[in-house]
Amino acid sequence: MNNLSVRMNKELIDELDRIAKLLGVDRATIVRKIINNGVEQQKIEVAIDLFQKGDTLERAANISGALLWDLFDELKNRGITSKFDIEQEKDTYIRIFGKENKDLVKKIRDIK
Repeated sequence: MNNLSVRMNKELIDELDRIAKLLGVDRATIVRKIINNGVEQQKIEVAIDLFQKGDTLERAANISGALLWDLFDELKNRGITSKFDIEQEKDTYIRIFGKENKDLVKKIRDIK
């Protein structure tokens, strides 16, 4: 594992220590957890930005490294809808979810 040094104001360090104490962990552990969560959230932000600029959801997920399931959830939470036609979306869902399930492929194709 590599080291990273950052400068923070005392209030932020105190808050990190308070949260770490509440969770029963040390400062380094809580900082790593916060950074990991922040990186995951940032990947979702990048993917959503790519999606809104015209990339497919699948491509946006691949480029950003975000999980497709997380993107689905976040788009739903934000009320963001697809800009692509239904056939393109159905093809994406079939590629992702229908690989082993012929019944699901049929159901997706039957969506109007």
